[in-house]
Amino acid sequence: MSRRRLSFGERVIANFKQEGVEAIFSQGDLSMKDIQLHAETQGLKVVGPRHEASAVFMAMGYHAMTGQVQVAIGAPGPGQANLLPATVAAAQEHVPVIILGARRQHAVDTAVRRGRWLHASLLPAFKDICKFAVKLDQLSHLDEVVHEAFRQALTGTPGPVYIEYDAQLNEQDAAFPAIVSPARYRAPEQPAPQAAIESAIAMLRAARMPLLLAGEGVQRSRAQSAFVELARQLKCPVLTTLGGAGAFPETDPQWLRYMSQAGGEAIAAADLMLAVGTCLPETLNYGRLKHFSTNYETRRLIHVEPDVAAVGVNRPVDLALVGQTDLVLAQLLDALREGSPFKENPNLKIWRDAFEMENQALVDNLPNTNRLHPGHLMIEARKAVPNDAVIVVDGGLTMLYQYALFEKRSSELIYTGNFGHLGSGIGLAIGAQLAAGRERPVCLITGDGALGFHIMDFETAVRHELPIIIVLNDDQALGAEMAQHMQHIGHEIQVTFGPVNYAAMAEAMGGFGIRVERREDIAPAIAEAFALKKPAIVQVSTDQDASYTFPVPYVGELAGWKQADILARI
Repeated sequence: MSRRRLSFGERVIANFKQEGVEAIFSQGDLSMKDIQLHAETQGLKVVGPRHEASAVFMAMGYHAMTGQVQVAIGAPGPGQANLLPATVAAAQEHVPVIILGARRQHAVDTAVRRGRWLHASLLPAFKDICKFAVKLDQLSHLDEVVHEAFRQALTGTPGPVYIEYDAQLNEQDAAFPAIVSPARYRAPEQPAPQAAIESAIAMLRAARMPLLLAGEGVQRSRAQSAFVELARQLKCPVLTTLGGAGAFPETDPQWLRYMSQAGGEAIAAADLMLAVGTCLPETLNYGRLKHFSTNYETRRLIHVEPDVAAVGVNRPVDLALVGQTDLVLAQLLDALREGSPFKENPNLKIWRDAFEMENQALVDNLPNTNRLHPGHLMIEARKAVPNDAVIVVDGGLTMLYQYALFEKRSSELIYTGNFGHLGSGIGLAIGAQLAAGRERPVCLITGDGALGFHIMDFETAVRHELPIIIVLNDDQALGAEMAQHMQHIGHEIQVTFGPVNYAAMAEAMGGFGIRVERREDIAPAIAEAFALKKPAIVQVSTDQDASYTFPVPYVGELAGWKQADILARI
């Protein structure tokens, strides 16, 4: 067998390219110099964030737009440690990311010493978080370690993996055999068994009131179009989870908001639910509590799930379609086209009309005071953000305001719907913009608390000429915490901020910034930002007291998620 002498970085990048990796997110460091050299040489995008956690968020955002696994790297010691919080988010969101952490040389790592420079034993921490974590000390193990990393990241429920490598490998090379294709070391994506598909079709045709539910897996498998076609075939109500928003356009007459009264009525009436791309998380009341509790015992569930180990965990299922989400949707569509068309749910228009009235009541009941309400920010922003924009969401109550009042019209929404990780937004937006290309509009809707975590990565967007538009809800507070403090303590304790000119910060970093104080100026400012095609922050000053003075849309639902499981005693 012929062999070629290759350096550590050259072989790593060759393996990554075989797996479809297109971007490496890492700060420059001596410990990764050979990886970055060959990434650049072999045509990968190399993006250096201002903080290693952002590297993981960027890889997550890129994956959301492509379905492809990307790579984040941290330097020894503090760099590795900075990767940890975002690694937790990737694990809880079930996003496959290959995370590399450089480590001091083997002699230092294994020595019994105190005060070692740039060193901490972090592999155990990553093992607790990741699907797979391993130490790489020699080049002879490089291929098998990388192969196992991708195998673990993509098998069953996806998730992050961690490779801790000896930084001295950057100085080494070895004779390697011909590269092996992924098809030879891990199984390809699998469809569901045909017998299960036939059973699903029979159940759907026998149902009186089917209901279709989409989670984040629809987008991550890039199956939005197939999901929409499935909805058209079934002619039934469609609901989306927090993470699945955007899988089905909210303008569509079949869509109902899960937290709305109309959505609850559609669930109560449903005798069969087809859940696609979701684990039925707590934010969906596990598919059995609260909205789902009415007629729960008689409602059957068909669950499209790629991981056999996840079936029936949060709620018993009547039929599992175990297979890759996009492949299973294609199978269902092929089978449905062969039979007679479904009849439209006779209550669908009634529920949709009721939902639109309920939503209009939310709008009409927003207070008109001399200070700008965050809800009005969302309404005005919707007028100016392009309909085809990729929407990234970050923040606490900002998330609820956009959920209720910023209508999702494109097929792309990115949000950490399970973990709700504040500070992830700007990294997710950078990764999404890098994947989508500079011509596709990307809009980050965030609060000032969330943006503050990693705002310096706005400079990363400027450096890479990524025209992300940030619509900033600036109430100078952590809104949800502010409300709790005022209601239970009577005053706030360290949940408000001093005034910050984020627009000036954007200008100082080479982007565009504009501050808005009046409702009528919001849409023109956002339109101006998009027209400039450069990174921008549209800073909108909103009422700090709104979180506790006026009802926040669906905030009771948010609080109820944490109590429903206890109260139900199921």
